[in-house]
Amino acid sequence: MIEAVHTDCDTAPSAQGLAARVAALALAGGAVVLLFRLHADPAYGRAGSWVFLLGLLFGWVLQRSRFCFFCMLRDWFEGGNSRAALSVLLALAVGITAHIVLFTAWIPNPLAGHLPPRAHIGPVSWVTLLGGFVFGIGMSLSGSCISAHFYRLGEGSLLSPVALFGSLIGAVLGLASWNMLYLRVLSDAPVVWIPAWKGFTLGWALPMLVLGLAAAGLLRWLPTPAARSPERPTVRGIFHAVFTERWAPWVGGLLVGLLSTAALFRSAPLGVTAEINRLARLLGDALALLPERLEGLDALRGCRIADNPAAFTPNALFVLALVLGGIIGAAGTGQLGFSRPRLKAYPLALLGGVLLGWGGFVALGCTIGTLLSGVHAGAGSGWAFAVAMVLGVRVSLPIRQWAER
Repeated sequence: MIEAVHTDCDTAPSAQGLAARVAALALAGGAVVLLFRLHADPAYGRAGSWVFLLGLLFGWVLQRSRFCFFCMLRDWFEGGNSRAALSVLLALAVGITAHIVLFTAWIPNPLAGHLPPRAHIGPVSWVTLLGGFVFGIGMSLSGSCISAHFYRLGEGSLLSPVALFGSLIGAVLGLASWNMLYLRVLSDAPVVWIPAWKGFTLGWALPMLVLGLAAAGLLRWLPTPAARSPERPTVRGIFHAVFTERWAPWVGGLLVGLLSTAALFRSAPLGVTAEINRLARLLGDALALLPERLEGLDALRGCRIADNPAAFTPNALFVLALVLGGIIGAAGTGQLGFSRPRLKAYPLALLGGVLLGWGGFVALGCTIGTLLSGVHAGAGSGWAFAVAMVLGVRVSLPIRQWAER
Protein backbone atom coordinates (compact mmCIF):
# COMPACT_ATOMS: atom_id res chain seq x y z
CA MET A 1 0.00 0.00 0.00
CA ILE A 2 1.33 3.39 -0.95
CA GLU A 3 1.58 5.93 1.85
CA ALA A 4 0.46 9.47 1.46
CA VAL A 5 0.56 12.66 3.39
CA HIS A 6 -2.66 14.24 4.59
CA THR A 7 -3.78 16.55 7.36
CA ASP A 8 -5.84 15.55 10.36
CA CYS A 9 -9.05 17.11 9.09
CA ASP A 10 -8.96 16.57 5.34
CA THR A 11 -7.58 13.20 4.40
CA ALA A 12 -6.14 12.83 0.92
CA PRO A 13 -4.76 9.30 0.79
CA SER A 14 -3.21 7.76 -2.28
CA ALA A 15 -5.40 6.40 -5.03
CA GLN A 16 -5.86 2.65 -5.09
CA GLY A 17 -8.64 2.62 -7.67
CA LEU A 18 -10.39 -0.63 -8.40
CA ALA A 19 -8.70 -2.64 -5.64
CA ALA A 20 -9.93 -0.28 -2.95
CA ARG A 21 -13.48 -0.31 -4.30
CA VAL A 22 -13.50 -4.10 -4.45
CA ALA A 23 -12.34 -4.15 -0.84
CA ALA A 24 -15.16 -1.79 0.08
CA LEU A 25 -17.71 -4.06 -1.58
CA ALA A 26 -16.26 -7.10 0.16
CA LEU A 27 -16.38 -5.37 3.54
CA ALA A 28 -19.92 -4.18 2.93
CA GLY A 29 -20.95 -7.71 1.95
CA GLY A 30 -19.30 -9.13 5.05
CA ALA A 31 -21.07 -6.53 7.19
CA VAL A 32 -24.44 -7.60 5.76
CA VAL A 33 -23.69 -11.25 6.50
CA LEU A 34 -22.67 -10.37 10.05
CA LEU A 35 -25.82 -8.32 10.43
CA PHE A 36 -28.01 -11.35 9.68
CA ARG A 37 -25.92 -13.58 11.94
CA LEU A 38 -26.39 -11.17 14.80
CA HIS A 39 -30.12 -11.13 14.15
CA ALA A 40 -30.24 -14.93 14.35
CA ASP A 41 -28.06 -15.14 17.48
CA PRO A 42 -30.17 -15.36 20.69
CA ALA A 43 -27.57 -13.31 22.59
CA TYR A 44 -28.02 -10.33 20.26
CA GLY A 45 -31.14 -10.80 18.20
CA ARG A 46 -33.11 -8.01 16.63
CA ALA A 47 -31.83 -5.36 19.04
CA GLY A 48 -28.17 -6.24 18.48
CA SER A 49 -28.51 -6.30 14.71
CA TRP A 50 -30.19 -2.88 14.80
CA VAL A 51 -27.37 -1.39 16.88
CA PHE A 52 -24.82 -2.84 14.45
CA LEU A 53 -26.68 -1.44 11.43
CA LEU A 54 -26.96 1.95 13.09
CA GLY A 55 -23.21 1.97 13.80
CA LEU A 56 -22.42 1.08 10.19
CA LEU A 57 -24.56 3.90 8.85
CA PHE A 58 -23.25 6.36 11.41
CA GLY A 59 -19.60 5.60 10.65
CA TRP A 60 -20.24 5.80 6.91
CA VAL A 61 -22.05 9.14 7.21
CA LEU A 62 -19.34 10.61 9.45
CA GLN A 63 -16.61 9.58 7.01
CA ARG A 64 -18.38 10.65 3.83
CA SER A 65 -19.42 14.06 5.19
CA ARG A 66 -16.31 14.70 7.33
CA PHE A 67 -18.62 15.25 10.28
CA CYS A 68 -15.96 16.04 12.88
CA PHE A 69 -16.67 18.68 15.51
CA PHE A 70 -13.03 19.72 15.79
CA CYS A 71 -12.53 20.07 12.05
CA MET A 72 -15.71 22.08 11.69
CA LEU A 73 -14.67 24.46 14.45
CA ARG A 74 -11.18 24.69 13.01
CA ASP A 75 -12.53 25.59 9.58
CA TRP A 76 -14.35 28.47 11.23
CA PHE A 77 -11.67 29.67 13.66
CA GLU A 78 -8.70 29.35 11.30
CA GLY A 79 -10.09 29.37 7.79
CA GLY A 80 -12.98 31.78 8.26
CA ASN A 81 -15.33 29.21 6.70
CA SER A 82 -18.50 28.48 8.66
CA ARG A 83 -20.13 26.08 6.20
CA ALA A 84 -19.24 22.97 8.23
CA ALA A 85 -20.10 24.65 11.54
CA LEU A 86 -23.54 25.45 10.14
CA SER A 87 -24.01 21.75 9.42
CA VAL A 88 -23.64 21.06 13.15
CA LEU A 89 -26.43 23.53 13.85
CA LEU A 90 -28.52 21.76 11.21
CA ALA A 91 -27.87 18.39 12.87
CA LEU A 92 -28.95 19.85 16.20
CA ALA A 93 -32.09 21.49 14.76
CA VAL A 94 -33.19 18.31 12.94
CA GLY A 95 -32.59 16.17 16.01
CA ILE A 96 -34.34 18.56 18.40
CA THR A 97 -37.43 18.68 16.18
CA ALA A 98 -37.56 14.91 15.66
CA HIS A 99 -37.01 14.21 19.36
CA ILE A 100 -39.84 16.55 20.32
CA VAL A 101 -42.13 14.56 18.04
CA LEU A 102 -41.17 11.37 19.88
CA PHE A 103 -41.44 12.93 23.33
CA THR A 104 -44.93 14.31 22.73
CA ALA A 105 -46.04 10.73 22.04
CA TRP A 106 -44.22 9.27 25.03
CA ILE A 107 -44.91 11.92 27.70
CA PRO A 108 -48.38 13.55 27.71
CA ASN A 109 -47.39 16.19 30.28
CA PRO A 110 -43.72 17.28 30.43
CA LEU A 111 -44.47 19.41 33.51
CA ALA A 112 -45.27 16.33 35.61
CA GLY A 113 -41.63 15.71 36.46
CA HIS A 114 -40.99 12.64 34.30
CA LEU A 115 -37.93 12.50 32.04
CA PRO A 116 -38.12 10.86 28.61
CA PRO A 117 -37.15 7.18 28.73
CA ARG A 118 -33.53 6.42 27.76
CA ALA A 119 -32.78 10.05 26.85
CA HIS A 120 -29.30 11.38 27.63
CA ILE A 121 -30.13 14.03 30.26
CA GLY A 122 -27.47 14.56 32.92
CA PRO A 123 -26.81 16.94 35.81
CA VAL A 124 -25.61 20.47 35.15
CA SER A 125 -22.75 21.82 37.26
CA TRP A 126 -19.27 23.24 37.01
CA VAL A 127 -18.09 19.64 36.60
CA THR A 128 -20.02 19.47 33.31
CA LEU A 129 -18.38 22.72 32.20
CA LEU A 130 -14.94 21.53 33.28
CA GLY A 131 -15.41 18.21 31.50
CA GLY A 132 -16.46 19.97 28.30
CA PHE A 133 -13.58 22.44 28.49
CA VAL A 134 -10.99 19.70 29.07
CA PHE A 135 -12.57 17.64 26.30
CA GLY A 136 -12.24 20.59 23.91
CA ILE A 137 -8.54 20.93 24.72
CA GLY A 138 -8.16 17.20 24.15
CA MET A 139 -9.74 17.61 20.72
CA SER A 140 -7.19 20.25 19.75
CA LEU A 141 -4.21 18.28 21.03
CA SER A 142 -5.26 14.96 19.50
CA GLY A 143 -6.80 16.40 16.32
CA SER A 144 -10.33 15.02 16.71
CA CYS A 145 -13.06 14.07 19.10
CA ILE A 146 -13.43 10.40 20.06
CA SER A 147 -16.05 9.51 17.43
CA ALA A 148 -13.93 11.03 14.65
CA HIS A 149 -10.89 9.09 15.86
CA PHE A 150 -12.91 5.90 15.45
CA TYR A 151 -13.91 6.57 11.84
CA ARG A 152 -10.41 7.85 11.02
CA LEU A 153 -8.97 4.46 11.84
CA GLY A 154 -10.28 3.42 8.44
CA GLU A 155 -8.73 6.47 6.79
CA GLY A 156 -5.22 5.44 7.81
CA SER A 157 -4.71 7.85 10.70
CA LEU A 158 -1.73 6.77 12.80
CA LEU A 159 -2.59 9.25 15.53
CA SER A 160 -6.08 7.90 16.20
CA PRO A 161 -4.94 4.63 17.87
CA VAL A 162 -2.63 6.66 20.11
CA ALA A 163 -5.41 9.07 21.04
CA LEU A 164 -7.89 6.26 21.71
CA PHE A 165 -5.39 4.52 23.97
CA GLY A 166 -4.93 7.82 25.78
CA SER A 167 -8.71 8.12 26.18
CA LEU A 168 -8.70 4.74 27.94
CA ILE A 169 -6.11 6.06 30.40
CA GLY A 170 -8.11 9.25 30.83
CA ALA A 171 -11.26 7.24 31.60
CA VAL A 172 -9.36 5.35 34.32
CA LEU A 173 -8.38 8.71 35.83
CA GLY A 174 -11.99 9.83 35.55
CA LEU A 175 -13.12 6.74 37.45
CA ALA A 176 -10.51 7.39 40.11
CA SER A 177 -11.76 10.95 40.62
CA TRP A 178 -15.45 10.14 40.33
CA ASN A 179 -16.42 9.66 43.99
CA MET A 180 -14.90 12.98 45.01
CA LEU A 181 -16.70 14.87 42.22
CA TYR A 182 -19.99 13.08 42.75
CA LEU A 183 -20.15 13.46 46.53
CA ARG A 184 -19.06 17.11 46.50
CA VAL A 185 -20.88 18.37 43.41
CA LEU A 186 -22.86 16.03 41.19
CA SER A 187 -25.05 14.45 43.87
CA ASP A 188 -26.77 17.82 44.42
CA ALA A 189 -26.52 19.18 40.86
CA PRO A 190 -29.84 19.87 39.10
CA VAL A 191 -30.94 17.79 36.13
CA VAL A 192 -32.30 20.29 33.62
CA TRP A 193 -34.77 19.17 30.95
CA ILE A 194 -35.87 22.24 28.98
CA PRO A 195 -39.46 21.07 28.12
CA ALA A 196 -40.12 20.55 31.85
CA TRP A 197 -39.95 24.34 32.29
CA LYS A 198 -42.92 25.56 30.21
CA GLY A 199 -43.88 22.61 28.03
CA PHE A 200 -42.97 21.16 24.66
CA THR A 201 -43.72 24.27 22.63
CA LEU A 202 -41.20 26.43 24.45
CA GLY A 203 -38.95 23.39 24.84
CA TRP A 204 -38.70 23.34 21.05
CA ALA A 205 -38.87 27.08 20.31
CA LEU A 206 -36.19 28.23 22.76
CA PRO A 207 -33.40 25.92 21.48
CA MET A 208 -34.40 26.66 17.89
CA LEU A 209 -34.16 30.39 18.60
CA VAL A 210 -30.65 29.93 20.01
CA LEU A 211 -29.63 27.86 16.97
CA GLY A 212 -31.17 30.43 14.63
CA LEU A 213 -29.24 33.28 16.24
CA ALA A 214 -26.03 31.25 16.08
CA ALA A 215 -26.66 30.45 12.42
CA ALA A 216 -27.32 34.11 11.65
CA GLY A 217 -23.99 35.00 13.25
CA LEU A 218 -22.14 32.32 11.28
CA LEU A 219 -23.55 33.44 7.95
CA ARG A 220 -21.01 36.25 7.75
CA TRP A 221 -18.28 33.61 7.40
CA LEU A 222 -20.15 31.59 4.77
CA PRO A 223 -18.17 31.66 1.51
CA THR A 224 -19.83 32.21 -1.82
CA PRO A 225 -20.44 28.82 -3.45
CA ALA A 226 -18.52 28.10 -6.60
CA ALA A 227 -20.54 28.39 -9.81
CA ARG A 228 -21.35 25.02 -11.35
CA SER A 229 -22.82 24.39 -14.72
CA PRO A 230 -25.93 22.21 -14.61
CA GLU A 231 -25.36 18.65 -15.73
CA ARG A 232 -27.84 16.02 -16.72
CA PRO A 233 -28.03 13.37 -13.97
CA THR A 234 -26.64 9.97 -14.89
CA VAL A 235 -26.38 6.73 -12.94
CA ARG A 236 -22.61 6.97 -13.04
CA GLY A 237 -22.70 10.57 -11.81
CA ILE A 238 -25.05 9.70 -8.93
CA PHE A 239 -22.83 6.80 -7.81
CA HIS A 240 -19.79 9.05 -8.00
CA ALA A 241 -21.50 11.74 -5.90
CA VAL A 242 -22.61 9.26 -3.23
CA PHE A 243 -19.61 6.95 -2.95
CA THR A 244 -16.58 8.94 -4.14
CA GLU A 245 -17.03 12.69 -3.77
CA ARG A 246 -17.05 14.28 -0.33
CA TRP A 247 -20.61 15.08 0.66
CA ALA A 248 -21.74 18.62 1.28
CA PRO A 249 -21.69 19.38 5.02
CA TRP A 250 -25.45 19.90 5.20
CA VAL A 251 -26.04 16.31 4.03
CA GLY A 252 -24.06 14.99 6.99
CA GLY A 253 -25.86 17.34 9.37
CA LEU A 254 -29.28 16.23 8.17
CA LEU A 255 -28.44 12.52 8.33
CA VAL A 256 -26.77 12.72 11.74
CA GLY A 257 -29.86 14.40 13.18
CA LEU A 258 -32.11 11.67 11.77
CA LEU A 259 -29.83 8.83 12.87
CA SER A 260 -29.74 10.22 16.40
CA THR A 261 -33.53 10.14 16.55
CA ALA A 262 -33.70 6.63 15.10
CA ALA A 263 -31.18 5.46 17.71
CA LEU A 264 -33.25 6.78 20.61
CA PHE A 265 -36.48 5.41 19.14
CA ARG A 266 -35.21 1.86 18.65
CA SER A 267 -32.42 1.34 21.19
CA ALA A 268 -30.47 4.01 23.08
CA PRO A 269 -29.11 7.51 22.43
CA LEU A 270 -26.01 7.77 20.29
CA GLY A 271 -22.75 7.56 22.24
CA VAL A 272 -19.27 6.13 21.80
CA THR A 273 -17.62 6.24 25.24
CA ALA A 274 -19.59 3.67 27.26
CA GLU A 275 -17.40 0.79 26.06
CA ILE A 276 -14.21 2.78 26.68
CA ASN A 277 -15.46 3.42 30.22
CA ARG A 278 -16.25 -0.26 30.73
CA LEU A 279 -12.77 -1.29 29.61
CA ALA A 280 -11.30 1.44 31.81
CA ARG A 281 -13.19 0.00 34.80
CA LEU A 282 -11.74 -3.43 34.10
CA LEU A 283 -8.24 -2.01 33.71
CA GLY A 284 -8.50 0.18 36.81
CA ASP A 285 -9.79 -2.71 38.92
CA ALA A 286 -7.03 -5.00 37.68
CA LEU A 287 -4.42 -2.40 38.68
CA ALA A 288 -6.18 -1.71 42.01
CA LEU A 289 -6.52 1.99 41.14
CA LEU A 290 -10.25 2.38 41.70
CA PRO A 291 -12.58 2.41 44.70
CA GLU A 292 -14.76 -0.63 45.26
CA ARG A 293 -17.90 1.44 44.84
CA LEU A 294 -18.60 4.26 42.36
CA GLU A 295 -21.09 6.44 44.14
CA GLY A 296 -24.28 7.29 42.27
CA LEU A 297 -22.98 6.39 38.82
CA ASP A 298 -25.73 3.86 38.12
CA ALA A 299 -28.40 6.47 38.88
CA LEU A 300 -27.18 8.96 36.27
CA ARG A 301 -27.95 8.93 32.58
CA GLY A 302 -25.20 9.10 30.01
CA CYS A 303 -22.42 6.96 28.58
CA ARG A 304 -22.24 4.83 31.70
CA ILE A 305 -20.55 1.52 32.40
CA ALA A 306 -22.94 -1.33 31.69
CA ASP A 307 -22.58 -5.04 32.27
CA ASN A 308 -23.79 -7.33 29.51
CA PRO A 309 -23.88 -11.12 29.36
CA ALA A 310 -23.06 -11.19 25.63
CA ALA A 311 -19.52 -11.16 24.30
CA PHE A 312 -20.03 -7.60 23.07
CA THR A 313 -22.06 -4.93 24.80
CA PRO A 314 -24.44 -2.90 22.61
CA ASN A 315 -22.04 0.04 22.70
CA ALA A 316 -19.14 -2.21 21.71
CA LEU A 317 -21.17 -3.45 18.74
CA PHE A 318 -21.98 0.13 17.79
CA VAL A 319 -18.36 1.28 17.97
CA LEU A 320 -17.03 -1.70 16.01
CA ALA A 321 -19.66 -1.10 13.34
CA LEU A 322 -18.78 2.62 13.31
CA VAL A 323 -15.14 1.78 12.60
CA LEU A 324 -16.18 -0.66 9.87
CA GLY A 325 -18.50 1.94 8.34
CA GLY A 326 -15.64 4.43 8.25
CA ILE A 327 -13.38 1.89 6.53
CA ILE A 328 -16.05 1.12 3.94
CA GLY A 329 -16.54 4.82 3.30
CA ALA A 330 -12.81 5.47 2.87
CA ALA A 331 -12.24 2.43 0.66
CA GLY A 332 -15.30 3.20 -1.44
CA THR A 333 -13.65 6.38 -2.68
CA GLY A 334 -10.98 4.25 -4.33
CA GLN A 335 -8.38 5.72 -1.98
CA LEU A 336 -6.48 4.15 0.87
CA GLY A 337 -3.31 5.15 2.67
CA PHE A 338 -1.60 6.04 5.91
CA SER A 339 -0.91 9.46 7.31
CA ARG A 340 2.58 10.72 8.11
CA PRO A 341 2.19 12.94 11.16
CA ARG A 342 5.18 14.77 12.59
CA LEU A 343 6.92 13.06 15.50
CA LYS A 344 5.83 15.71 18.01
CA ALA A 345 2.19 14.99 17.15
CA TYR A 346 2.30 11.55 18.82
CA PRO A 347 2.81 12.67 22.44
CA LEU A 348 0.24 15.41 21.87
CA ALA A 349 -2.21 12.81 20.58
CA LEU A 350 -1.64 10.69 23.69
CA LEU A 351 -2.06 13.64 26.03
CA GLY A 352 -5.08 14.83 24.08
CA GLY A 353 -6.58 11.37 24.33
CA VAL A 354 -6.12 11.38 28.12
CA LEU A 355 -7.97 14.70 28.29
CA LEU A 356 -10.71 13.35 26.03
CA GLY A 357 -11.15 10.31 28.25
CA TRP A 358 -11.23 12.25 31.53
CA GLY A 359 -13.43 15.06 30.24
CA GLY A 360 -15.84 12.66 28.57
CA PHE A 361 -16.16 10.52 31.69
CA VAL A 362 -16.85 13.26 34.22
CA ALA A 363 -19.28 14.93 31.77
CA LEU A 364 -21.00 11.56 31.23
CA GLY A 365 -20.32 11.56 27.50
CA CYS A 366 -18.56 13.22 24.59
CA THR A 367 -19.56 15.27 21.55
CA ILE A 368 -21.90 12.49 20.45
CA GLY A 369 -23.34 11.42 23.80
CA THR A 370 -23.54 14.52 25.98
CA LEU A 371 -23.55 17.21 23.27
CA LEU A 372 -25.43 15.76 20.29
CA SER A 373 -27.78 13.32 22.05
CA GLY A 374 -28.15 15.64 25.04
CA VAL A 375 -29.07 18.75 23.06
CA HIS A 376 -31.45 16.68 20.93
CA ALA A 377 -33.18 15.50 24.09
CA GLY A 378 -33.49 19.02 25.52
CA ALA A 379 -30.86 18.47 28.21
CA GLY A 380 -29.26 21.53 29.79
CA SER A 381 -26.12 19.42 30.27
CA GLY A 382 -25.73 19.15 26.49
CA TRP A 383 -25.76 22.92 26.03
CA ALA A 384 -23.33 23.47 28.93
CA PHE A 385 -20.93 20.89 27.52
CA ALA A 386 -21.16 22.44 24.04
CA VAL A 387 -20.28 25.97 25.18
CA ALA A 388 -17.36 24.78 27.33
CA MET A 389 -16.06 22.49 24.59
CA VAL A 390 -16.03 25.26 21.98
CA LEU A 391 -14.13 27.48 24.39
CA GLY A 392 -11.64 24.67 25.10
CA VAL A 393 -10.97 24.22 21.40
CA ARG A 394 -10.57 27.94 20.85
CA VAL A 395 -7.97 28.54 23.55
CA SER A 396 -5.92 25.42 22.71
CA LEU A 397 -5.96 25.59 18.91
CA PRO A 398 -2.51 27.26 18.73
CA ILE A 399 -1.01 24.08 20.17
CA ARG A 400 -2.47 22.12 17.26
CA GLN A 401 -1.02 24.62 14.82
CA TRP A 402 2.40 24.21 16.45
CA ALA A 403 2.18 20.42 16.18
CA GLU A 404 1.63 20.63 12.43
CA ARG A 405 4.46 23.09 11.68
